[in-house]
Amino acid sequence: MSVRRCVLTLLPVSALLLSGCSQPPSDAASSSVTPELPATLGTPSATRLSTKAVPGAVPAGDRSFGVLPPAGWTNDTAKQRTTVLYLRAPQPSANVYPCFSVVKSVMDKPPALEELVNQGMIAQRQKGATVTKLADRSIGGAPAAGYAITRTSQGFQVVQTQYYIVNGSQIVVTTMTSAAKDKAMATSTQEAILTSWSWGNPPPTAAPSTTP
Repeated sequence: MSVRRCVLTLLPVSALLLSGCSQPPSDAASSSVTPELPATLGTPSATRLSTKAVPGAVPAGDRSFGVLPPAGWTNDTAKQRTTVLYLRAPQPSANVYPCFSVVKSVMDKPPALEELVNQGMIAQRQKGATVTKLADRSIGGAPAAGYAITRTSQGFQVVQTQYYIVNGSQIVVTTMTSAAKDKAMATSTQEAILTSWSWGNPPPTAAPSTTP
């Protein structure tokens, strides 16, 4: 059987830890998960969606989508070469910077969404993580599916949630990362970001008026 490779580079957990770092994560991004995907060709139910952005949304690095960042968070996308979006909290918690990152791949005929998720789960289990499948959902009107990950990295308990989204030829993977003790907060923050998701380049945020 022929095999189609879909390389989706994810930030390693070590890049998100405070331990050993005097600065927030920047150039530490490198390949973490590169699953092999069988060439089963799924037909996405959403194709090249374009939706209206919420006020204050910031664009992805390739301007293919936008989200509303949490208040006080920093958009460090320009410093993370392997991502199209990287938002992080201003301060670490339990030695982990809470952050939301997105990587993307484009394929003429993407594999089925379920296959993408299953291969991602296999890859994470092979790395020693505890993985729990999540309910399928919609993000920005496009079909999405994912899983929750619990692991220990550099002695710290870390939780991550990853969603795969298929929009036409785009395969997008979102990752929310936090310390295990902050799981509830991270889940709420992630939901707010995903709820604000829009496809297409958000318009620039208008400068506040100086007219009395």
